[in-house]
Amino acid sequence: MISTRFEYWQSDENGEWYFHLIAPNGGVIAHSGPYITEDECLEGIEQLRRYARTSIVLKPDIIDYS
Repeated sequence: MISTRFEYWQSDENGEWYFHLIAPNGGVIAHSGPYITEDECLEGIEQLRRYARTSIVLKPDIIDYS
């Protein structure tokens, strides 16, 4: 069985780079925002791989962005 994987590509429409995190069943688990360069996109993937392992899940009642 194929494991979870990242797929990344450059958009034909705007030239920006994106990635998906794909589940073993082929479903999209996560979709990135746009990256200007391929290197930035790959760094985004690496950061997700690195930090997701130690992430906690929060549901804040109120988000204060001030």
